[in-house]
Amino acid sequence: MDLNKIHYFFRAAELKNFTKAAQECHIAQTTMSKYISTLEQELHLKLFIRDQKSLMLTSQGQRFYEGMKDISLQYQGLCQKLMKNESRELHIGVATTDYTDFKIIESFEKKYPSVYVSYVFSDEEKLLMDLKSSKLDAFICPDMLEFYHSIREQVEELSLARIKVSLVCSKKLIDRYHTIENVISHVPFITKAKEENYHNFCKEDLYSQFHQTFHDTIVVKEFPKQLLLLSLSHGFSILPEEKIRAEENLLSFEAGGRFTETEKLICMKSNPSESLRLLLKHCRMAGNEKKC
Repeated sequence: MDLNKIHYFFRAAELKNFTKAAQECHIAQTTMSKYISTLEQELHLKLFIRDQKSLMLTSQGQRFYEGMKDISLQYQGLCQKLMKNESRELHIGVATTDYTDFKIIESFEKKYPSVYVSYVFSDEEKLLMDLKSSKLDAFICPDMLEFYHSIREQVEELSLARIKVSLVCSKKLIDRYHTIENVISHVPFITKAKEENYHNFCKEDLYSQFHQTFHDTIVVKEFPKQLLLLSLSHGFSILPEEKIRAEENLLSFEAGGRFTETEKLICMKSNPSESLRLLLKHCRMAGNEKKC
């Protein structure tokens, strides 16, 4: 039985007319009739009741139609999975725009130029949904974000980079409040992270280091807006040092404690594509070289 041609049978059963089915399948009516006859001979049963005015499935033909619909869907799904495993593409989501200098990914692209890597910047919920539905091979996010922890046992996590971060505020705020401690206690914390547990983590760690903490939080979606609010002295942020080096009206202060972020690559453990396996192997090797 040729599963690639089973749609001839499906259209004949659905349209109840060999001529119309042949037209939709772009084959001759004689080819359609011959295919159905061959199928019936192969199965040793009659699929259709034929007369001059109508065409309808026999009871066995109806059972065959319903069963083969399920088998055809499974067959198509399997083919898609196999094609995905052989794909030379990688689709990677990114949950942050604060840090985008991933030397491991860059070295992977140089080593495997035949693998096309595409990147999508999106919010956490969309990235998680696309990862679970296999629209993404993996996504990158800071370890402080916990939006994927509900499926943590199903994913693999690999460290890509450790990032030193700083407290950042405008020069005007320091002129007004004199110390970073006073800034922390008087103005809102500006962040792109929506998760309340991350806000609480920042409050606790700031208090342990500076004996002050913030009381209000401003959540923004994009880094340019975060930078604008910082420049307008609407609050302070915790950012990678390299992001604010060129900003003359901003000041940075060392953030010790647990504020060093680790950017992670998150992927599902099940059914990785060949390209993803190459990336994971490359990341593990790069990580081992750093430890040596």
